Amino acid sequence: MEQRSCITIVTTIALLATVILHLAYFKYHSKKDEVAPISILDTTTIAKNQLTNGFTIKTRVTTIVNTDISTRMGIASTLVTTIPSTTKITSTIMHKPFTTARSNFGSALLANGEVLVAGGLITSSSVISETEVYTSTGWQLASSMTFSHAYHTVTAFANNTKVLAAGSDTTRGDQTAEVYNIVSNTWTFTSNNMSSSHYAHTATLLANGQILIAGRYNASHISISAAELYIPSSNSFINATNMNIARCYFTSTLLSDGSTVLVTGGANASSYPVATAELYINGSWILLSSSMTQNWAYHAAVLLNDGTVLVAGGGNDINNAYSNAEIYNATTQNFTAVGSMQYRRGGLTLTLLPSGKVLATGGADWTSNTYSLVCELYDPLTRTWSSTLMLNHGRSFHHSVLLNNFVLTTGGYDGNVAGIVTSEKYNL
Repeated sequence: MEQRSCITIVTTIALLATVILHLAYFKYHSKKDEVAPISILDTTTIAKNQLTNGFTIKTRVTTIVNTDISTRMGIASTLVTTIPSTTKITSTIMHKPFTTARSNFGSALLANGEVLVAGGLITSSSVISETEVYTSTGWQLASSMTFSHAYHTVTAFANNTKVLAAGSDTTRGDQTAEVYNIVSNTWTFTSNNMSSSHYAHTATLLANGQILIAGRYNASHISISAAELYIPSSNSFINATNMNIARCYFTSTLLSDGSTVLVTGGANASSYPVATAELYINGSWILLSSSMTQNWAYHAAVLLNDGTVLVAGGGNDINNAYSNAEIYNATTQNFTAVGSMQYRRGGLTLTLLPSGKVLATGGADWTSNTYSLVCELYDPLTRTWSSTLMLNHGRSFHHSVLLNNFVLTTGGYDGNVAGIVTSEKYNL
């Protein structure tokens, strides 16, 4: 009897031990397989990793974002939730990636509907000369520039058959300019260099076919007011009248008359953002008596269908980004504040859509060190912004260009790497 009792006790203990082991195993693997809450920043990381093998990946995901948190906290720190008070936001489509990752590059829309990108940064200190062309089949390498260029401008000629790449934050490339011939796929130097070094400047194609190069950082990293004109017929530069205010990281917008250029904001010779604006008219610069509503740099501007100019984003330094926006009225020559964006964006892009609305893409919130994924639409009728599709990869100092039925957003900087390889499509 005692022997049978002992056997029973031993058997019971063994069974209990087995149950405990199974419970421990289940608990461990359940914990191991748990999916942690995904933040918008995590989504950016996932999108980046999907493209590391260089293959084209097209994805469309739907994310639920808490609007209260996203409005208050900014961008990448916003957690994805499923609570009732939410807004559903669908992502843009991941598209064909660059051959070479890059930021602070130049781009131009060509006559055949293709897009040329040239130069840029691949690391914080590595400038490249490689160029690529976007076609319906994706990105293809084109002939490289002779010199490496970054913080430069790339401007298509009036007939869109040639492209001017001017300036650079490099020792060799800061005064040089090169012309790309679409037909021969070749780069050649202009017949003379620019009279001074240029980077972080602007280039504006005028109605007469000339290209206005204005403002800059010079080789000593000081803002300069110098301006020059590129003459396509002679493939050369001539000096133009200097601006009234030295500036870099500003905007230049050709107005509806095709000859007047509006310059806004930028960092002055003391590296402080300014609220001044001026007009280039018939070879002269006129400083506007009315200032903008605040100091601007690293912002964006776009001409609207009614002839006004929308200015938005940027910041007063690289530690303080803006969500503000304002409108310039060419008739009254005054600036008026309009509705602010929901997100602070420095180094954003503004793209005029066929509907007359404006798409704001990307940008950095330097205040919280995050990068905006949610795109926004500006409605000129209500002068307000609304959220629209969400990028898969946060970025700033990128480029966006309107093509036949979509906006192509490419490259940029995300705070982790100097050059982003991904491209995304915002379908219209």
